[in-house]
Amino acid sequence: MSAPRETPGRWRMPAEWMPHEATLLTWPHDAGIWGRLMPDIQGTFARLAALLAEVEDVHIAAPAAWHGRVDEALRGAGADAARVTLHPVDSDDVWARDHGPIAVVPLGVPAPGQPPRLLLDWRFNAWGAKFPHERDDRVAAAMAERLGLPCRRMEMVLEGGAIEVNGEGDLITTRAVLLNANRGGSGDPAQAEETLREALGVERVIWLDEGLEGDDTDGHVDDIARFVDPCTVVLVQPADAAHPDHATMRRNRAILEASRGPGGRPFTLVDLPAPDPVAVDGQMLPASYANFAIANGRVIVPTFAQPADDRALGILRECFPGRDVVGLDARALITQSGAVHCVTQQLPAEGAR
Repeated sequence: MSAPRETPGRWRMPAEWMPHEATLLTWPHDAGIWGRLMPDIQGTFARLAALLAEVEDVHIAAPAAWHGRVDEALRGAGADAARVTLHPVDSDDVWARDHGPIAVVPLGVPAPGQPPRLLLDWRFNAWGAKFPHERDDRVAAAMAERLGLPCRRMEMVLEGGAIEVNGEGDLITTRAVLLNANRGGSGDPAQAEETLREALGVERVIWLDEGLEGDDTDGHVDDIARFVDPCTVVLVQPADAAHPDHATMRRNRAILEASRGPGGRPFTLVDLPAPDPVAVDGQMLPASYANFAIANGRVIVPTFAQPADDRALGILRECFPGRDVVGLDARALITQSGAVHCVTQQLPAEGAR
């Protein structure tokens, strides 16, 4: 199989490990969502921003009335203020991976007048109208305007956490999300693939079945399988056959084993442990070490104060030998069914391929 055809005027979504200009965050501000965990979640975001600002710029969407409190939290975490910019952008919630813009760059030689980057503003409906989302659906366009970058509104509902690319033609997703009637599509995989190929420059779409138990997104891929290089995928594999995700992830592994990537080669699969099941009020939550974010020279991995934390960090250090792999306590984040990757969205540098 060949790499993506480098046709002038086409676009490609770079792999997350390509150079970044910045990472985008959306600050938590709704006490109705976080309740007594508001101080904890503010601290989590401040520590995340500080870790990111050590290696790249950070752009934070936050209501204007909150900027003073955000500045105070960032100072408390020791964030480099020179590398953090606050933008007066309103939102409903914090999940920048899903409501933020997805950046693409020219695929091959840019066509005359083709800009070096384009931000795609996909429709966002809060994973099937499960939560308020009118303000979230405007975040991508607002951030594009603030950043001075061209933006294209897309008709398809798509969340960044629903797709995983290697920058060389392959995209992994799940049927449970992209073909779900609650996203408003036709349910036709061929139609979805056509849109993904045209918008993101991919050639091969790998359809996994389902995601993790308790994932209110219906099964985002960024909780289960991630590229760490063009030919290597890390995927969650619970060791305990009684784990709620054991059977699902064995099926997903079999699909990846049968798939082929660049040059028709099979993927190398690296198993990640699953943390012990995490639940709140009896509700299973999708805690996963696969929900890491890649930054310039750094990988930030969610941790859950469990014995498996160190094993997961060790595996990911082997997968990213040139990067500083660090953990971030995600126990507050996971109460709302997300972690580190869910709250970040990369802005690739000009020229990233």
